[in-house]
Amino acid sequence: MKPQRLALAACILFLVGLALPIICWCFWLPQNLLWVACSMESFAFIFGFMAWPRRLAKTALFGSVTFAVLALLLGCHGFPTYQQKIHPSAAWMQPLDSQWILQSPGKAYSVKTSFNMNRDGEDSLRFELRGGERWVDKTFISTYRSEIATEQYPPAGAIKWYAFSVYFPADFPIEKNRLVFAQWHEKVPLLDQGLIPSLAFRFVDGKFSITLRHNDGKPVQDPDAVPSEELFRKGNFHRGRWHDFVVQVKWSYQQDGFVSIWWNAKQIVSYQGPVGYDPSLTQNLGPQFKFGLYRDATPATYIVYFNRVRIGDTAQDVHFLSPTTTISAQP
Repeated sequence: MKPQRLALAACILFLVGLALPIICWCFWLPQNLLWVACSMESFAFIFGFMAWPRRLAKTALFGSVTFAVLALLLGCHGFPTYQQKIHPSAAWMQPLDSQWILQSPGKAYSVKTSFNMNRDGEDSLRFELRGGERWVDKTFISTYRSEIATEQYPPAGAIKWYAFSVYFPADFPIEKNRLVFAQWHEKVPLLDQGLIPSLAFRFVDGKFSITLRHNDGKPVQDPDAVPSEELFRKGNFHRGRWHDFVVQVKWSYQQDGFVSIWWNAKQIVSYQGPVGYDPSLTQNLGPQFKFGLYRDATPATYIVYFNRVRIGDTAQDVHFLSPTTTISAQP
């Protein structure tokens, strides 16, 4: 091949190899295409070297070297995580096909259906997170989580109902490590992490708590400075049994917001006041619901089961037909 054509081929290989990973991670194309991109960059380097010192050859050669360096640097932090496909095995899991997104280390066991752990005859979803495992998003930010994001953002000011059942195995680790097993997460412009989460269910050192955050529209510089309230705390959260939760919330940062929460059919939270953030900070949307395991680093393995996760506009939509108003911390 003539040097001029060789240089052109090298440049084309470099550009396509550079674009392919970006396209793969944007649209989650087959992961094997990433190896194709690496092969293209290798040939771009070889052809560029053979066609030196033409301008296109120099571009391809230096570009492929830069690609390799960036790949090594990013690889040290982890590449965006591809997820395993989950086939719904119960009616309540149907949104897995279209609306729910996995955010996990991508192992076969990270999130999967469980036929052995049932709730009134319905299969469960099993979440597992082992020591050191992380999920890496498309911006190469990694966190210790194995979750499902519902990808449903209600309008700001909307009243929504949520229901889910959760089961912590009897041998679930008890340690002083932050764990969030259900959270309502704002859609944050420009990756401003200070806006999350509005509402969170936490399990730390054997204690169960529910926390709320809200903001009146002021810029968020320090996440810890966002107004926060603890709506509920119980010192002994029993493992080895199912816990049923129902949440009714109005996503308003003004005084007309509210949160009502039932635990095993008994109301434990009746809060009136601001919930979440000024719509100008959240693109006029309320938060998405996420459930699973989101924690800080620990060598321990966490496993949890979820069942009958539902979202709706009424109590009937989430199959909560007999709400009570009795406030109790002993469900």
